[in-house]
Amino acid sequence: MTKNTMLRNASATAIVASIAFAAPAFAQGEDSTQAQGSNIVVTASKRTATTVQEVPIAVQALSGADLKAKGALDFADYFHSVAGLSAQDEGPGDKRYIIRGINSAGAGTVGVYLDEVIITGENSQDGSGQAADIKLFDIERVEVLKGPQGTTFGSSALSGTIRYITAKPKLDEVGGYVQSALRSTDGAALGFQTDGAINLPIVPGVFAIRASGYYANLPGWIDNRFEKNANNEESRAARLEARWEITDGLTLDGMAMYQKLNQDAKNYYNTVDYDGNAITRSGYFQNDYARSPYEDKSQIYNATLTYKQDWGTITATGSRFVRDTLFMRDASLAADVYLGLDYDGVGRSSLRQAKHRRIDSGELRYASDLDGPFQVLVGGFFQNEKRNFSSSWPFVSETGYIDQDAGALLDRAVFTTVKERALFGELSYDFTPKLTATVGARYYDIKLREQSATYVTFPASPGTGLSDLFRYKDNGVIPRFNVAYKVSPDINTYVQVAKGYRPGGTNDTTAAQFANVSIPQGYASDAVWNYEFGVKTSLLNNSLNFNTALYYIDWADIQTSNLAYAPDGIASYGYTGNGGKASVRGAEVTIDYRPIHGLEINLSGNYSLARLDKDNPDPTTGLDGNRVPYVPKWSGSAGATYRFPLEALGVDANVGGDVSYQGSSTTQFNSSISNYHKLDSYALVNLRAGISKDQWSLTLIANNLFNDDTITNYNNIQVGIYPDGYYMNRPRTIALSGLLNF
Repeated sequence: MTKNTMLRNASATAIVASIAFAAPAFAQGEDSTQAQGSNIVVTASKRTATTVQEVPIAVQALSGADLKAKGALDFADYFHSVAGLSAQDEGPGDKRYIIRGINSAGAGTVGVYLDEVIITGENSQDGSGQAADIKLFDIERVEVLKGPQGTTFGSSALSGTIRYITAKPKLDEVGGYVQSALRSTDGAALGFQTDGAINLPIVPGVFAIRASGYYANLPGWIDNRFEKNANNEESRAARLEARWEITDGLTLDGMAMYQKLNQDAKNYYNTVDYDGNAITRSGYFQNDYARSPYEDKSQIYNATLTYKQDWGTITATGSRFVRDTLFMRDASLAADVYLGLDYDGVGRSSLRQAKHRRIDSGELRYASDLDGPFQVLVGGFFQNEKRNFSSSWPFVSETGYIDQDAGALLDRAVFTTVKERALFGELSYDFTPKLTATVGARYYDIKLREQSATYVTFPASPGTGLSDLFRYKDNGVIPRFNVAYKVSPDINTYVQVAKGYRPGGTNDTTAAQFANVSIPQGYASDAVWNYEFGVKTSLLNNSLNFNTALYYIDWADIQTSNLAYAPDGIASYGYTGNGGKASVRGAEVTIDYRPIHGLEINLSGNYSLARLDKDNPDPTTGLDGNRVPYVPKWSGSAGATYRFPLEALGVDANVGGDVSYQGSSTTQFNSSISNYHKLDSYALVNLRAGISKDQWSLTLIANNLFNDDTITNYNNIQVGIYPDGYYMNRPRTIALSGLLNF
């Protein structure tokens, strides 16, 4: 019996006791050579690890090294480089991800995972309900799976899934890195960002831990009545991971992560004040009479037990995701319009919305690795979710802070529980060494319970309301069919037909009743059928990877955002309902080309024509032929990096850059709908240059080089009452970054 085998069979007590005595040798440092583009190894199928080129679905991957080289901090810094991926962006912690033109109200249409942990955005009760912004520190790769992934990834993977894969502990190496950057944004003060990780084998070859952390202080560029650069972002995060190889083939991985994000104000600005007069001061200005801070805290926990043998792999995983958000926004003008309270006097008030969300989930699955033509994936899944949402309308003082002694005009709370159970499986058969067919299905059962309470103090409609307990149930089967054919060792093709679904939900009818507005109690699920043909090629001795896909998506019972009015035609209340049918016709291309040593060229492009195929049941919410909101027809990116030795200095050098394009889109289906705006097309240019030697590197980065300030989204707390808030890309940012591996 070898020494390592003896150690693996040791008890957990012995492992902990040995921590103080372990003295492994230092490795040469963190591995800085990672696969690029189409050669990145992914686990998109939940079966076996394979490269982007080999897996017979549309997937694009970004390595952690590439993300770090570009200075990417979160989703906003990388999504432009992924074909078919866009966003409805309202700043840090408040984004709705869009893949292949599938976007609407309700829960998220894209599944989001950190390793095995579900962090998908849910149905947003008013503010702060969209996807969490995971900071990109100590990340091995990001996988973007396009097309419905419901068979393996469950609900809300309606149009695709984004997976953040963290760097795992290495059992035989001591190593790590530290990276720090100074960041200067046009119109803002100097910012700072740093992150790092350390890998420690406690019992070499058996047990190791990896600790990592992140901090950023990014000053804002938008002023308000209370401070300059009010939309600053301060974020911090820490993650601890452990790996225990219990026996040969049996591994236990554990992870705990905490992330906190704060902003003193959101990323919108105004062009007119509350009286409709143009704001003449220079720069970007937020007109609010109350402070609008945003706070977002996440806790993520996971334990995964993996047993791998020649016949396959059994995986058991359990996770918890806890997220608490606090969103505030000026409500002074509403107090003026509805209650006659001066917005700059006794009516100064704020909309304060807090949300607590907890998801406990688990999965047990078996992925085969059998001799012969058959392979199977089978598993079971559960998810228990609890959401507590509270919204109040408190008065604020002249300093913009909540006046604790003045009380509130409104208080309401919504309590929600969701339980989901699922069984899933896929069966693959190799008809020939070149031809493989896969059939998969997922049976799901979802139960939702919700109740709300509202307390109103303003004279127009005082009182207390408690809603009836609302129950929602849904179950069904979603299938997937895939045929993959290897034309040659360098050309792979596939045809896929897959269904995706998104569960329904509830509307807060009690709060609407106090505004004398009648809305539906709930809305149903919607679903898509995705029909796709793809080709993946590796040409010119693997120096050129050319991948393309054609897709058609049929989308039924779309969850749509609606606005209901009181009989007086003034008061209104938003709710989610079901619309009609839509379709998406699209094509995407990704190219990775290495024509000479040291030069890499990356191209990606997407065309999506997403529009309604018939009028919505309520024609005022959308008509036949209207384009789906926030979906550009055309988008794409082009980038290049050249690495070469700089012999005069004895270092290696690199220069690179990229340009991304987002076509025009709209915020609503058509111009007759409240809060309709056209979003113009825009292009962003980024440049970078750096030097490196041995374990260190120094990089200069310029993002949004030409300081493009195109409006990317609009915000309105109450349509027809408040002036629009305008969102934009972060202005030109110059960063100087240093990296030390050890």
